[in-house]
Amino acid sequence: MDETKHVEESVQISSYTQVILIVLVTTFGIMMLTKKRYKLPPGPWAVPMIGNILSFVNTSFDRNLSKWHKKYGPVFSFSIGRRRMVVINEPEALNEALVKKGSDFSGRPYLYSMSIATQGNKSILMSTYGDGWKLQRKIASHALRQYLTGRQLEERVHEVLQPIIRNMLEREEAFDPHMHLSLTVFNILLGICFGTVMELDDPEFVGLINLFDEANDLFGNGFLEDFFPPLRLYPTKKFTRTMELFGKFNQFIYSRLQEQKEKFDPENVTNLTDNIILAKQEVEADTKSPVSALFTDTHASQTLGDVFGGGVDTTRIQLGWIFLVISTRPDIKEKVQEEVDRVIGDKIPGKEHRAKLVYTEAVMLEAMRLFPVAPLGVPHETLQDTTIGDYEIPAKTTVFPNQIEILHDPNLWEDPLTFKPERFLDESGTKLVAKGQGWVPFSMGHRVCLGESLARLQILYVLAGLVQKLNFSLSKDSCPDLKCNQDGLVNKPKKYKLIVTSR
Repeated sequence: MDETKHVEESVQISSYTQVILIVLVTTFGIMMLTKKRYKLPPGPWAVPMIGNILSFVNTSFDRNLSKWHKKYGPVFSFSIGRRRMVVINEPEALNEALVKKGSDFSGRPYLYSMSIATQGNKSILMSTYGDGWKLQRKIASHALRQYLTGRQLEERVHEVLQPIIRNMLEREEAFDPHMHLSLTVFNILLGICFGTVMELDDPEFVGLINLFDEANDLFGNGFLEDFFPPLRLYPTKKFTRTMELFGKFNQFIYSRLQEQKEKFDPENVTNLTDNIILAKQEVEADTKSPVSALFTDTHASQTLGDVFGGGVDTTRIQLGWIFLVISTRPDIKEKVQEEVDRVIGDKIPGKEHRAKLVYTEAVMLEAMRLFPVAPLGVPHETLQDTTIGDYEIPAKTTVFPNQIEILHDPNLWEDPLTFKPERFLDESGTKLVAKGQGWVPFSMGHRVCLGESLARLQILYVLAGLVQKLNFSLSKDSCPDLKCNQDGLVNKPKKYKLIVTSR
């Protein structure tokens, strides 16, 4: 009797299982039949639920994208988890997406890591496209223009370079210029943002530069927590440590903002923070404006973090590449010095000299082309269904502008992996020529880098100011490695040592 009952229960359970399976299969079938089909760009086959994540085991993000570019063409797609991604590898398609259809492609993908790092996506870099973002960017752009229209920037660069030059000359042996170049950019932006400076041995400066360096090393290919939500319950040590570093940086910026607010004088606006505080007060005073509540202290702090943190990290790395080049290539260094001597003499490098520093600026442009600091830029997200060429791109697709593939494309640049400043000069070598659509180290369109003009002026003034007073050569124990050193999202030169002497 018991055995018969057991058999009946087993049959019943089996029937229930069959019913459940039929319902699940039917539901899945209906979903697949009713799901809108898109003519997506080609790409590698993806494993259901996990996508192409296994392709990135033991290899870097950029290497896979380069491999897939060769296989699938100028626009291709892949996925990580359930997130669809499209990569653009040629300038015409990038221009179509980010310029001609800029509003369609101006979103930012939600990344759990960046949401924490930017305190709820309140930075200009990561906030979604809309009225709040437009207000935030407008405030920052207006504040930055104050330093690009007058002589404040060149005076700040000159002030910062004097102790750097003295310190370099005090080094009797070859040394790694990383901290000196970092302090140069750090103090320029510290002055612009907060009106202060730090010394090379200041523990706060050393701590912040180490923070930037560690965060860059940890970030690598990104975080699994961004694509597989269950992992957020038990985050990796890498994720936890990186978020801790972002938290420390946010606290540094926020405390500086609060200090500036306490001594703020609307009749004596002297730095970027003062400009942002003033703009915030004006926005708050207009209570009828629909965006009056969209610029909080956190937004102000994150805006300063965008300008200061983003500016320090990218500019110091780019300068590291430039000084590696001129120390490895005496012919380039001598041409830059000859031009600086002829155009500037003993004066402070300034705006009145820029139009004639054509070779020096060409060296800077070529370094940005050959050694882009952010090879993949910042990912975009489509805000609605749209297209690139004949391909259909669904809403909420993550879009990567593969800038390094464009900047190294042999169809756009002759002998693309050779450092040739002359490619940016006319035949006479006396005028800069148009850079063309292929020069995209700052991206393009609605979300083009906010700090492009500031970064380019900083680098030009620092380069001119240092070669004006110093000679640079690579130490004998340093390998002149002029190959890109991209590990994930950042491309930085391998460590090297310089010998510096007075001119």
